[in-house]
Amino acid sequence: METQDVIDPNFKQKPIILISDEEKLQIMGNPVYFPILMSLRDGYKTVKEIEEDYIKYIEKEAKKKGYTTEEKIKLYIEKKKRSDKSLYRYVQHLIDTKFIALIGKRVALEKPMTEKLFARTAKFFFVESFYEKIFCTSQNCLVSIIQLLGLIYDVPQPEISNLEQFTSSMMDSSKKITSKLFNEKSEDFVQIVENLSLDEITAVLQTVSLIDLVANPKSYTKLLNDLDK
Repeated sequence: METQDVIDPNFKQKPIILISDEEKLQIMGNPVYFPILMSLRDGYKTVKEIEEDYIKYIEKEAKKKGYTTEEKIKLYIEKKKRSDKSLYRYVQHLIDTKFIALIGKRVALEKPMTEKLFARTAKFFFVESFYEKIFCTSQNCLVSIIQLLGLIYDVPQPEISNLEQFTSSMMDSSKKITSKLFNEKSEDFVQIVENLSLDEITAVLQTVSLIDLVANPKSYTKLLNDLDK
């Protein structure tokens, strides 16, 4: 059936939106909404297309859980898949919380039929608590790291104040990198990483931040001296 997509010319998808609101953080991690957000990462879609991707996501999930036979996978899909009515409700909630938007319609040229088209409000949603997750800054963590460094390098335990300075430098490096990419180079950043998974993007950002840190060793020379005794 031949169709034509009519897109709202006023809609403009942002490259990146930073998420810090607790309610929105919970939505991003909710297994009900996550497949919808992942589906729309590829571009705008109808609810029917989102439903197809939703089922594919559940199938992958079943295989990850160890289901190997077609019968068991089918049963798992039947248990987890959502009705059209439920998906419309989920989509509406994502619209209300500004994760996605109604951007147009798909018109059937041979029949009097239209379908709504939805898109993410941003290509990427980045959680601001990212830094807290990749850098261990609590006192318990720092004490454990100090003890491990002592074991690995076979030296007296380094000064914890020097480790604190190092971890602070790591976080500053990461914030500097992500701030530049998200605020000054957001279009370029999205184009470069758009084919990567979320885990791969996180790994890339971590690696770039570490390279930046290594390029500026003055911020952690005291810790290196502790390890070179």
